[in-house]
Amino acid sequence: MKRMLSLLIALTMLVSLFPASLAEGVTYIPAPYDPANVDPTKTYLEPVYYENENGPTIGVTTVGVIQQDGLYFKDSNNNQVLDEFEDWRLDAEVRAKDLVSKMTLMQQAGFVMNALVITPAVPKLEMAKNEDGTIDPSKVLTIIPDGEYTDKLTMFNTKASGFASADDQVLTYGKVRAAVYRGGLGFDASMVALLNNVTTQVAEWDSSKDGLPAIPFTLISNPISAGFPDSLGMAAAVQGDGNYDAIKDYAEVDRQMWRSQGIIFMYGPQIDLVTDPRWPRNNGTYGERPDVTAGIITALVDGYQSGKDGVNTDSVVLSAKHFPGDGASENGFESHSYQGQWRLYPTAGSLEKYQLVGFQAAIDAGVGAIMPCYSRDTTDARSVVQTYRGHEVQVNSLGSAYNKEIISTLLRDIMGFKGFVNSDSGITTVQTYGVENLTQLQRYALLISSGTDAIGAELYPEGIVGAVSAGVLDKADLDRANINRATALFKQGRFENPYLDYNKADEVRATNMQTASEQAYNLHLKASVLMKNHEGTLPLKAEGTKVYVASFTGNGSDDATVEAMSALFAAQGFEIVDKAKDADVAYLYVEPKASNSTSAGPTEAVLSLVEEFEVDERDAAASDNAMFGNGSQKKTGDKIEVTTLEDVDKIQKIAETVHENNGKVVASIVVTSPWILTNLEPYCDALLAQYTTSGASLDNARKAQVDVIVGNYNPTGKLSLTMVSSEDVVALTETTLDDGTVAEICASPNDVPGYDKDQYIDPAVLANVKGGSYAYQDADGNYYVSGFGLSY
Repeated sequence: MKRMLSLLIALTMLVSLFPASLAEGVTYIPAPYDPANVDPTKTYLEPVYYENENGPTIGVTTVGVIQQDGLYFKDSNNNQVLDEFEDWRLDAEVRAKDLVSKMTLMQQAGFVMNALVITPAVPKLEMAKNEDGTIDPSKVLTIIPDGEYTDKLTMFNTKASGFASADDQVLTYGKVRAAVYRGGLGFDASMVALLNNVTTQVAEWDSSKDGLPAIPFTLISNPISAGFPDSLGMAAAVQGDGNYDAIKDYAEVDRQMWRSQGIIFMYGPQIDLVTDPRWPRNNGTYGERPDVTAGIITALVDGYQSGKDGVNTDSVVLSAKHFPGDGASENGFESHSYQGQWRLYPTAGSLEKYQLVGFQAAIDAGVGAIMPCYSRDTTDARSVVQTYRGHEVQVNSLGSAYNKEIISTLLRDIMGFKGFVNSDSGITTVQTYGVENLTQLQRYALLISSGTDAIGAELYPEGIVGAVSAGVLDKADLDRANINRATALFKQGRFENPYLDYNKADEVRATNMQTASEQAYNLHLKASVLMKNHEGTLPLKAEGTKVYVASFTGNGSDDATVEAMSALFAAQGFEIVDKAKDADVAYLYVEPKASNSTSAGPTEAVLSLVEEFEVDERDAAASDNAMFGNGSQKKTGDKIEVTTLEDVDKIQKIAETVHENNGKVVASIVVTSPWILTNLEPYCDALLAQYTTSGASLDNARKAQVDVIVGNYNPTGKLSLTMVSSEDVVALTETTLDDGTVAEICASPNDVPGYDKDQYIDPAVLANVKGGSYAYQDADGNYYVSGFGLSY
């Protein structure tokens, strides 16, 4: 419950509290807690609130409040003067510039850094309470025992050596004011809201002790699953009717849950366009259609940021990633490791026609932040010159966050981005592509001077202080970074009242999760794609029909799935049998396993559904200083076995058994990659695509599949990826290029989405592929190209 101090009470204190230096008509209300006599790392401070009738609520703990012109203002530096940055009537940009002018160099250094991890120490609110019912801050924020670090430089040298989590000393010594919450739904919403309060009051106390501007703490998160289909599924759903309202509705509900917990900034969404089918992060994208990605990101900005006019007091700021698009990876290798450090643009105009469409839509919608990709573009003959709106993009082979041409010229000057740029995590110690020979101080300097405003993971603010002091980093560039970041916080209203009623957060989550569950089920229905329906196999009729259920995954049968799907079919009136020979219908749930990941891998991705399939081994030796490995793409000369679907040969045997009895085979395949379906589709009478989800929400996804199969819902979903026809169209051939570069060149261009690849593939390659196309053709003659899907 908010504790309100009325004007009457304040006036009764006026005689003793009114300093002689205050202007006429100005009242000063001291901080409710004297920063010299409290320690919020040991005692939780209940915030005190002041309501402006036609303005923001002011929330404070260890700073005072100025009452002027009948209005309340937070005295964030306790100087008893209404500074421009404290005046909520002024524009956010004006306030940000004034704030930065009053920050110390160490404050500015800490403000541009994000800790990689922060989670409450305990998962439930009751566990965070003392016996008397008060809050124990050490159960909320990690508190470092006194004396554990001999000095702050030692602490930050330790944390800078790798990824760092947030604790009280990161806030107090390092002046860091942001961290990534990674607890998902595993912690009570009230605990996350309490984490917001504790980190913010520690930050406020740390600054107020020294009369410095108090900057509220920012909780960041990656997207948190609330039971919806994954991103590819979202794209499949909206393509059915071209209506993006469901995406906006989902984002609005999610925003309310985030804001109630104090999570105000998202590392996402991922709007890279799928152009290389082997890239392991394709399943985190919205597919390969630029217009679909553009429509989805516009709806997401509208929902999460509460409108398309930029950041406001209701916004969760989105950071669209990974600019300018990491999907054009070299032969599908992923940029978390050196193995995948290159982006390729072999096709003239591909950057403008494909990769940047979604990002331009995000910018036009007012997205608050952009996250650059780790990878860098090539300067050799693997790529051709790219232009955007008549501007020739200069190539300098630096990771994008270090690349001024990408971040300042292309993103800001040409595309018109107005928010702040937040680097991905690990950029100064792991993914150091193109800056390997620079010191960490020089890397910080190059990042910030190139246009990056916030840096993920490595916490070494002393390094930025040193870079400025040594003249390596221009102070004006650091000011710009601070201003850009602070502007968003002012627009969100965080400087007025960053505190929350943590007791309400659980109720908000519960209410909105119920709404989200209903929304998620409807989207799972819309995301179901009917790819094949030979001779009208679907919908199935339950009366007298016996169903055999089997599961195939990359790790063998999933008994839980078999049990769950059997129960759903039984609930619809089908009889479940244990053997295929007794069945009228065999239902196969197929969930292949990717053969590559974000770490350096021993081989390129395999898209075929295979078991113990031999491929060339790659050098994936890990490095001591790179958690994802420094592996190269060089072949070792050995072979390695890859399995994407265990017991895949049993599919044909089951089909033959059922077909001998004039039965039907129906399969659902989980589409996380554009799978080659030659070991599945020919044996199926009906084939559906579905998409991943998590936890208890699997029930929604499974029920939606059965509802489509039995005709309770007429499928409308469309493929968000083009299913690949053959390994031949993604084959790699070692080639000597015109400039002498020797490289493995893909049969289809890495920078063009599947639906458009045929025009760039050698006709001789297509002539040897069933259907003569990059897209898979089934036995009924349908091409599984993105945008394809059948209905009843």
